[in-house]
Amino acid sequence: MLKVGAVILTIVAVFSLLLAAGILISIIFFGKNPPILYVSMGQSEVANLDKPVLATFKSLAIYFNAAVVTSCIGGLFIIWMGLAQGQKWAFWEVLITAGIGLVSGFVADSFIGGKTLGVNIVFTILYFLGIGLSYFGLWMR
Repeated sequence: MLKVGAVILTIVAVFSLLLAAGILISIIFFGKNPPILYVSMGQSEVANLDKPVLATFKSLAIYFNAAVVTSCIGGLFIIWMGLAQGQKWAFWEVLITAGIGLVSGFVADSFIGGKTLGVNIVFTILYFLGIGLSYFGLWMR
């Protein structure tokens, strides 16, 4: 069960990493706007944003997505070098740090009217499945 939990947590981390890396690449190298702008407002509203406001959104999106990429990379090391090897400390690290990230996702979503609620729910279900199987694999052997 522990390895299955680690695989599920890996799927969540890799998907998050690829999504964040794709957003970083699109903003930095292709000059695109952060996708969250189009989730929270319409195309015409984004086009009417002042340059300093748009620059602020881009700056925050770059910072946030870079933090997600680094967090996911660190998480993958902890999942496979700690958790999958039966290290209980790694369980608590993944539980707490990924849990904070998920809760923050729901809080952030509340500011834009729940427009990413479905994605947050899917990630949360996968997270609980992965962390639950990891728990049983560690403590119920």
